[in-house]
Amino acid sequence: MAMSSPAESKRELAKAKTRRALLKSALHLYSAEGVQGMSMNKVAKGAGIAQPSFYNHFASLDALQNELSQQLKENYFSPMRMAWVSMLKDYDSLNKQEFNQRCQQCLTMIFDSAFQNIGLFQHLMEDRPRISLVGFEQTANGMSSLITDIQEEWSDIFIQGMELSGRTFELSNLNLCIDMATAQVHELILGCHQQRYSNDQAISMLCNSFNGLFMNLFNNT
Repeated sequence: MAMSSPAESKRELAKAKTRRALLKSALHLYSAEGVQGMSMNKVAKGAGIAQPSFYNHFASLDALQNELSQQLKENYFSPMRMAWVSMLKDYDSLNKQEFNQRCQQCLTMIFDSAFQNIGLFQHLMEDRPRISLVGFEQTANGMSSLITDIQEEWSDIFIQGMELSGRTFELSNLNLCIDMATAQVHELILGCHQQRYSNDQAISMLCNSFNGLFMNLFNNT
């Protein structure tokens, strides 16, 4: 097996560092200006390189956004995925107080994640694909598809939890529950950011709402 020379290793490390700088620059730009403020020139400048050098690291701006989107999705779900699966799996055995405690812990993780970069969250909500009478008004790709990707991930989490609970279910009922839950969470996060109410108030209200949503979901399985 051929070994890399010290010079080659140094170049690889430098390239990896520049790639990370480009992703960091893109995240900063998107958090500040949204998808409309993104350009290859701005991203390259923020990373301290010339625009032509961008192509040494990514084939296109869309390719960079897709990689950044995947990183953000994984970072978002990593700390909370198993907590939600576990709560769904154990739902039948939880009394109301136990459910509220578990639900509060899970929702706190979502709120904490959103408030780590509230500018990013706001722009993701603004740029998410919209549904019209004739279908999608915009093509979902790159950062603008992240909210859609997150909802698909929530579907996978709910399916896993329901299967572990030993229940069969109608996918349409599950999707309805997820869409209602995510819509409520997103709106209340923005309301907290606007200081219309506190995080604790929002999470408490969501726990009550989620108990009703979950009861309906489990009763229809």
